[in-house]
Amino acid sequence: MAIVNATDVVLKLDFDSSAASDYDKLLHATSANLSISREMRDSTTKDSSGFSTSLPGLKSFEISGDGFVDVDTTADAHEVPELITEMISAANPEVAIQFSVGSKNYTGKGFISSINIDAGVEENATYSITITGSGALTV
Repeated sequence: MAIVNATDVVLKLDFDSSAASDYDKLLHATSANLSISREMRDSTTKDSSGFSTSLPGLKSFEISGDGFVDVDTTADAHEVPELITEMISAANPEVAIQFSVGSKNYTGKGFISSINIDAGVEENATYSITITGSGALTV
């Protein structure tokens, strides 16, 4: 058994989703989350003996992450102002996503659906981002 160290779980983005080959990590990330779900279609009939039955329907995914805010860096990573600019741009472009778990990469495309910045008194400023998938998530 090879338990993965959470440090090796990384969220990366590429704002040129047409190429999807130059992924950069989120700057100062503290967490990353991948959520995959499947809607279920009701298939209950009078022959179901009073039990609900279901069939699989649409699949969807959402990727999110948290980190510390840094607005002045030369690092090869995505910082908060860049994420905000991408989200509020008129085109609201689709982004390419790579979610890495150790050596396994899950890739797809999606849209930045939320960005939150939290800044308490004398605390580190933090951000969270959510990207809602559009289309397939592939391995």
